[in-house]
Amino acid sequence: MCEDGEQVGYFCESQSYACMDWSFGSTYMLAEEEKFNAQQGENVYLGVGTFGSTGEVMSALGACFRLTAFGVDRDIIVQAVNTGPDVHGNQFDLQMGAGGMGLHNKCAGGDPGKSIFPGSEEDWGQRFGGPEYESGCDNLPEYPIDPEPMMAAGDNMRDFCKYSFAKKVRLPPNNTAQPASNPTLLNAGRVRCPDAIVEATQLQRSDEPVGYTFSTPLAGFPNPGTDCQSNPRDLSYCLTRMLDCKKPSAGYIDNIQSDYVVPGRKVVQPCARDGYTRINVQCGCTDCYC
Repeated sequence: MCEDGEQVGYFCESQSYACMDWSFGSTYMLAEEEKFNAQQGENVYLGVGTFGSTGEVMSALGACFRLTAFGVDRDIIVQAVNTGPDVHGNQFDLQMGAGGMGLHNKCAGGDPGKSIFPGSEEDWGQRFGGPEYESGCDNLPEYPIDPEPMMAAGDNMRDFCKYSFAKKVRLPPNNTAQPASNPTLLNAGRVRCPDAIVEATQLQRSDEPVGYTFSTPLAGFPNPGTDCQSNPRDLSYCLTRMLDCKKPSAGYIDNIQSDYVVPGRKVVQPCARDGYTRINVQCGCTDCYC
């Protein structure tokens, strides 16, 4: 039951949040990357986020993509669990530590009882992009208001943030390697979702490709030679970042087309306000509207 005692599962809107262990570099993702790479003979990172889709079925929700980004030492396999008008075509917004709250914010500084972390928004850096430098990660709260689940998982928000800088999925401003703080996407293509990502999000497409390698790159890829933010107002070909802590678009059943998802995994399973405890949405709502 929700905290208000009147609704269950999918309809626990006011108590539903993004899960923190979806974040790039979480203990869960690191362990699953190691297993996946060993089993598949791969060398990739795993993550979730928002895909800037143009004409994709179901706005690409639930689909997985393999990304090659300039300066990042491995490809990244990611699942699109979100949509938004601030994400352009041929762009991927990767969930990472303090990646920027963007248009929505349930991380910190909101109404009492409606944010995951203590403190104010100012501790989290720029609203779009988060801390500009790794040193800004030290201003972040380490743990949620309810800290035990994150501590038990071995995660820490400051570590998430620093890891993203270390792996160069985000860059400081005025860096010499790129014209922007966002790495340039060199290639992107639809691939099968690794089991670890599907297990974490509980969303799986029924039209998945067979393998994990680039078979058919997305339209516009490989990158024809466009640097990220060569036009400052255009984020095409950018690997951007986010963390708004809000339940993502794929957690709303109205954004899902039932024919394109697998029974039992038709909607993202969000977390409670500790960022780790899952809310069962498989059939936990009025008339099984899940």
